[in-house]
Amino acid sequence: MDEMEFQNLRELAEVLRALSNIVRLRILGLLATSEQPMYIMEIAKRLRLPYPLAHLYLTSLERLGLVESRYEIIGGDRPHVRRYYKLKEFCIVIIPELIKKLFEGEIYESD
Repeated sequence: MDEMEFQNLRELAEVLRALSNIVRLRILGLLATSEQPMYIMEIAKRLRLPYPLAHLYLTSLERLGLVESRYEIIGGDRPHVRRYYKLKEFCIVIIPELIKKLFEGEIYESD
């Protein structure tokens, strides 16, 4: 499992902000305990979330690299497309040296 890499303090803060939200952590927990990828409606029902909120949070978690998705065509009487999500393996290590490096990078970028 590779450590997540951050280009600047803003990226680090975005991931930490996402992980500081209890609902997003519950989504990650649900995906971590699921043996199969799950689609949004399953996640929303299991966690008793409004569908739009589940969609919003899953989109942000995917953008940050914490989950990944794939589309699947569902046949039958009403064919449709489902988007399945699964947890990505990730490791976040925050040490003073990382914060120093990101901070110094911002100082040099603003000069």
